[in-house]
Parts: sequence; C-alpha cells; structure tokens
Amino acid sequence: MNKKREWVKNAAIIFLIIMLLLTFFSNTIMNYSLPEVSAQYVSSGTLSEQIRGSGTVEANQTYEVKMDETRTISAVEVKVGDEVKKDDVLFRLEDSESAELDAAEKNLRSAQKAYNEALLTAGFDYSAEELDIQIQEENIEKLKDELKNISEYQKAYEKAKAKTEKIEEEVKALEKENKEYSDILAAIAAEDYTSLGTANYNKIKSAKTRLDNAEKQKTDCEARVKEYEDEIAAGGDQSAITAKRREVEEKQNEINDIQSKIFKLESDGYSENVNVEENETEGEGGSAFADNSGKLSYSEYKSQHSALEESLTKANRELVYLQEDYSVLLSQSSNYSLTVQKLNAEKQLLDKLTKSYDNAKKNFDDAIASMKQGANKSSGDVSDKLDDAKERLEDAQAEEAEAKEKASVSEDEQQDKIKEAENNLKKARIALSKQKSDDALSASRDALNIGELAAAVDDAEAEVEKYKSKSVGAEIKAKVGGMITALSVVAGEDAEMGSTIATIEMTEKGYTLEMPVTIEQSRKVKVGDEAEIQYFWYGDAKAVLDSISPDKTNPAQTKILKFSITGDVTPGQNLQLAMGSKGQRYDYIVPNSSVREDSNGKFVLVVTAKSSPLGNRYIAERVDVDVLASDDTQSAVSGGFLGGEFIISTSTKPIEPGMQVRLVE
Repeated sequence: MNKKREWVKNAAIIFLIIMLLLTFFSNTIMNYSLPEVSAQYVSSGTLSEQIRGSGTVEANQTYEVKMDETRTISAVEVKVGDEVKKDDVLFRLEDSESAELDAAEKNLRSAQKAYNEALLTAGFDYSAEELDIQIQEENIEKLKDELKNISEYQKAYEKAKAKTEKIEEEVKALEKENKEYSDILAAIAAEDYTSLGTANYNKIKSAKTRLDNAEKQKTDCEARVKEYEDEIAAGGDQSAITAKRREVEEKQNEINDIQSKIFKLESDGYSENVNVEENETEGEGGSAFADNSGKLSYSEYKSQHSALEESLTKANRELVYLQEDYSVLLSQSSNYSLTVQKLNAEKQLLDKLTKSYDNAKKNFDDAIASMKQGANKSSGDVSDKLDDAKERLEDAQAEEAEAKEKASVSEDEQQDKIKEAENNLKKARIALSKQKSDDALSASRDALNIGELAAAVDDAEAEVEKYKSKSVGAEIKAKVGGMITALSVVAGEDAEMGSTIATIEMTEKGYTLEMPVTIEQSRKVKVGDEAEIQYFWYGDAKAVLDSISPDKTNPAQTKILKFSITGDVTPGQNLQLAMGSKGQRYDYIVPNSSVREDSNGKFVLVVTAKSSPLGNRYIAERVDVDVLASDDTQSAVSGGFLGGEFIISTSTKPIEPGMQVRLVE
C-alpha cells in the first residue's frame, strides 16, 4: 500500500516538472515555428535613378567603290566584314586574255571547290543532340520547381475557386436586380400599375387617386350639363324648337361647306401664266380657268374667292337670325331661366373641374415619367455592373481552370515524371558519347584527305601566280579606311563603268547608336551627358548623348536618344547603356526587396514589438507607400512613417500583415 502511494506521489511531481518546463520554453518553441525575417531601419539619403537600354553601333558615313571603266575582275581580295586601310588592295583586274591563266584559274577553282566541299563534309555536328540534352535538363529543373510548389498550387486552386463562386453570386444578384427594373418598365408600358410592387405603387398612388377623383368629378359635371341641356331642349313647343334647331344646324353645315371651299381654293393657289385654257366646272364660283399646271389664273382665283366670301358673309348673317329665333323659342319654355342659370353654373364648374383634371393628369404622367426615367437609369447602371461582373467571372473561371490543372498532379506523380525524365537524359548522354567515339576514327581519315586537297590548292595558286606575273598587274585600292559591308562582284565577272562594286563604312568618321526611352526618362537627361557602357570587355569605348528626338513609330510615348560612340567598337555591335540622373535627397529610403504590392497598391511591412508575460512578440504591420524613385538596390518612398521604423526586407516564409514573426539572430 505504501509503495502504491509513493508511485502516485512521484508521478505527480514528474507531471508538474514537465508542465513547468513546457510553460517556460513555450515562447522558444513557438518562435521556431514562426517565419524568420531580416529587417533594417528606414533611412534617408540621396538616390539616383538609372535609365537603361541598348542599341546597335552604326557608322556615321559610308563610301562606295565605283568602276572608272569596264573591266574584268580577276580576284577579290576582301570579304564582307573585313577591316581595310587606305591603299589596301580590294580587287585585281585582268590586263590580257591568257589561255594559260584561264586554265590555271579554272584548275585553282576546282581545287578550292574540292577542298571546300571536303571541309563541309569533314567533322561532325552534335549541336542537335546537345541542344536536346540541354532542353531535357531544363525540363527536369522545371519539374523539380513544380514539385516544390504543388502544395501552393492546391491553395491557389482553392482561392481561385472561392473567388469564382463569389463573383457568380454577384452576377446572380445583379441579374435579379436587372429583371426587377425590366419588370417595372414592362408594367409601366402596359399601364399595369398594380404590378409595380407595393413600394413603387405607393409612389404614384396619391397621384392616381387624385386623377381618379378629378376624372369622376368632371364626368359627373358633364352628365349634369347634358341633363340641363336636354331639359332646355325639351321645354316649350318641342316641334318648333326642333325644326328651328335643324335650320340652325343646316345653316351651320352650309357655312362649314363654304369655309372648306375657301380653304381648298387658298390651298390650291393660282398661276400667273397667261396661256390658259377654259374648262367648265361645277359648284360655287361658276366656271374655272386652269393653266397647263392645273391652277386657276389670278383673275379667276380672285373672282371665285370674292364670291365665296360674299356667300359666307350672307350665310353667317342668316345663322345669327336663326339662332335668335331659336333662343326666343327656348325662352318661352317653362323653367327656362332657372335651367339656363343652372346650366351656366355647371359649365363654369365644368371648366374648373376640367382644369383640375388636366393638372391631376399631368402630375400623374410626370410621376410615371419620373419612375420610368429612374428605372431606365438604374437598369443601365445595373447592366454596366453586370457586364463588368461577367467579364471578371470569365477571368476568374480561366484562372480557376489554370490553377485546377496545376493542382491536379500529386507529389508522387511528379516524382515519377522527374525519374522518367532523368532516365531519358541518361540515355541521351550515353548515346551521344557512343556517337562521338564512333566518329573519331572517321575523322582521322577525313583529315588525311583534306591535307592532300589543301596541297592541291596551294599548287594551283602557285600556278596562277606564275602566269599572273607574266601580265601587267592592275588593281583597285581603298581610298578610305573602314569595314567592308557589301560586295557586288566576284572574280571572273565583268564590271561596268560607274557601277558600285563595294561599300565601305568609314570608321574614322566615328559611330552612332540610337536607344529608345520613355518620354518621362528623356526628361531626366540632356545633350552632352555621358552614358556608361555596361558589360563591355573588348577595350575602351565612350558614349555621349548627341540628340533627343521623337520616336516616329510611337511619338506619343517614346523618344530616341542618339549617342556618339568612340573607341574599340565595330558596326553592328550591340551595346548596353546606362545613364544616371542627378542624385536627389529623400527622407525615406528602403531596400527594393522590402517593397511589396497587391491589389490595394504598394506597401512595406514594419516590425512592431508587443510586450507579453513571456517576453516581446514581433508583429508585421502594413504601411502603404508610394515609390518616388528607384535604383538597382534601393527605393525612395513616401507613406505614413513616423521615423525609425524597422522595415522587413526578406523572410523565410510568405508573411501577411498582422502575422507574428521572429527576427534573425
């Protein structure tokens, strides 16, 4: 029993010791799992930006070698790319026709041809096999790099998938909102206002109610006016009143008919053409005269118009008499005066109600127009957002598909691909080594044959020189020094007088180089500035800016810097140039590696210390910045700095703002 208690006591002591150790070293254990970062304090100082570019060296001037007379070229002493000096022999000319010389030259050409063909067939080209091996090595490196990133590919796929789903939800919401506005416009077009929905219908409900009330009051008043008019018409001797009313109406119709004729006569007009033909026409105004265009002469037009106006005046006078008689008959009916008063009152009321109705109708129409205008604008805005969301959805889907493809390969499958590629590389190397070994013996036999052909060429050249020494020598020499850039004749060819047979770039005239830069970069240099020639190990050379001119191919964005080049350069040589602007002092300078960028812009991560019971903890916090200038290693920035910030430059793991980090010891 005592042994059991002793065991329990020892176990409790051991457990407490372990817990104390874990508590004491928890901060150290946790720190080893955190990203390790290198950081340095933000500094101030002077920074110079570098403008870099490249261009091809060109000679300033060329010289053309021309023939003074028509001659036969016997030999060309130079080839394209050769450097020549003044008075160097370029071409040799034939002075006489020599059968022996022709035969010797023919023999020489044959020997040279045989020798050149032997050179072309001698030796072995392994460039294709070596290129294949190089490509296989590069592919293996790519496969290994992808193996390291497989876990990151899976994370990227999940992130891309979530982004696609989010945008899909946005598209659905916009499509629903767009349909709501389309339904509003359709309901307005169909005048089905109850289908607008409660919120929209309430906006026009009061205007619709006022319109309905005004319309009802107007309709009721119109009914009362009709009732009083009927009552007046029914009073007195109804048959006499009816007969007299019919006479009034007939006379009114007669007046209308005359007015129509006057309107037609005035619409048709008249013609001042004196060559008219008489035509008989029926109706008011008697006969009419028409010219060959179908219009009345002015005299006939005036005559008919006067007759119609006279008839209209007479008819109006008769209508007044009839209306007076009709009024007398109506006044004789019982209650006539009272009814007339009521009728006049109702007509006055009707005028007011009509105006009220018109106002209510305008208010209602304005409310509908405003709602329609708002729906159209909102629908357009939503449509633009929907189009933008669909474009972003397409991009997100493409990004998701690409990420999915990368994430579809497991680490084991990638290892298998690497092993297979490494085996194929070993086979290719073994095959190339065997091929080179087999070709070594054949190369020895080819060397003996080439030696014999070279001796034959030497013998043929000696034979030609022997016969040439017997003729008067003629030759064309260089008048300037420079590089041969073009040859237009070969040995044995006739050269016409005045023809150009060679072109020489005059290197003593100097060289130029053109380099395109942005307009902003061109503002940072001036004519006379010297540029640094980089990666130049061929001697001494110097580049000085001669001019700054617009780039004819892209004048809105680019300018051309033209440099004067001196020193050990050759035409066609490509040079890398760098120019530094004058240094400027900046308050905040950080390493280029510390400047990061995401969708919200550029920023740096600052280490801040927070106290805890177990010691200081270091947190990476984001500070947004603008990059003012940069060189190869540093950038000048502006942002929310207070001074003395500790800027993170590198880290062993990817870090995000707010993450806890540990500093390099």
